[in-house]
Amino acid sequence: MGSTLRSADVCLTLPYPVPCMPGRRSRWLRSAMPHQLEASSQGVSHKMRFIAQRHDRLETVEGTWRQFEAAGSTTAFQRFDWMKGIATYLSGPAKGRPFVVEVRDAFTGQSFLLLPLILIQKFGHRVIEYLSLGVCDISLPIVAPGHVFSEEEGTSLWQAIVAVLPKADLINIGRIPRVMGGTVNPLAMLPCVYPIAMEGFAVKLNGDPSTIVDRITNGQTRRILKTSKRRLEELGPVRLMVADTDADLGALLTVMISQRLERFRQLDRFDPLGVPHVQEFYKAAAFAGLKGENPARAFGLAVGDETIATAYGLVNGDTFHLIILSMADGIWRSCSPGTAIVAQLIRWAREERFTTMDFSIGELTYKKGFGGQASALYALERPFTVRGKAVIALRTRFDEFKRKLKSNRLLWTGLKSIISGLRR
Repeated sequence: MGSTLRSADVCLTLPYPVPCMPGRRSRWLRSAMPHQLEASSQGVSHKMRFIAQRHDRLETVEGTWRQFEAAGSTTAFQRFDWMKGIATYLSGPAKGRPFVVEVRDAFTGQSFLLLPLILIQKFGHRVIEYLSLGVCDISLPIVAPGHVFSEEEGTSLWQAIVAVLPKADLINIGRIPRVMGGTVNPLAMLPCVYPIAMEGFAVKLNGDPSTIVDRITNGQTRRILKTSKRRLEELGPVRLMVADTDADLGALLTVMISQRLERFRQLDRFDPLGVPHVQEFYKAAAFAGLKGENPARAFGLAVGDETIATAYGLVNGDTFHLIILSMADGIWRSCSPGTAIVAQLIRWAREERFTTMDFSIGELTYKKGFGGQASALYALERPFTVRGKAVIALRTRFDEFKRKLKSNRLLWTGLKSIISGLRR
């Protein structure tokens, strides 16, 4: 399987309209859908600015990808090495087929955008998603340095992308930020993108590393850190460990996985880190990071000889992305090891001249405590077939039922207990 350039790539005028689904998902499925979107073969429309080509192997566009990521507006999650790991370790178990849509200017032929996606077979239907599989916090294209999109180009860009997609029942791209690198994210300009409840959190870092934590934290977090520092120092010398050898990294990853799984077991929740191929993905990325071949880094907080907390993050440009935290329980709980290692990481990040600390997606108390500012996220979900339309409608009803169920606390708690019993 190599690059695929279909007739769709030379004409992006669709022979029938794609229904737009305003609002969230509840009322937007009206008209019958064609079996699959196809493009006319009459030549490039003078109204269209973009042409697209689908590549069925990431390596086909590796050179362009690395060129863009070196100077373009993207994050560590879009680094080629991170995405290549997803394709290598996670796409097979997910029954997925990764591919990249490359978009060019229709008149100059210049490539300016790469969009990594994956086609997945799910419960009787085929869905196209962003190439994330649970390990990319946000959905962004990889864009050429200096290229700026206008709001009016969203429809033309969407038509170019759709024209070269493989056959699927629907497309579902979530966690789309509005802004990337100070400019508008092209995915946020696509037709019918809608806001979702989930948010991202990040804080700007500046000034003296020794005072950065006191300057950005709120009163409650400062009090927790003061108590944590006193209690930890009573038990032994405290230090932040930055894994820089294979031996140190291996030991830290073992502790991280053990602490995470125990924590989620106590919460009676599923943790993807308990899945072997997910563990292999994170391990491979971290070991590659030691050689400068991946943005992944691992850290630990030690008291004496015992590691009481760990952190896993990604580095890219001026940003540190904190994506995994783990902490010891038992006697250490009263010492707030999770909060303590976040404070240590912020100081380390500022010492390394990072200017942004990304706390990842999802609202947790500690993020706002460390000055995290919320940013909105969006999603795009559209059917290509009658089956895709039915899948979205069914999921919409299920989400509504789940919300109603959660509103009845007694019933929701009882249902969770039953599910937990079945898991055991």
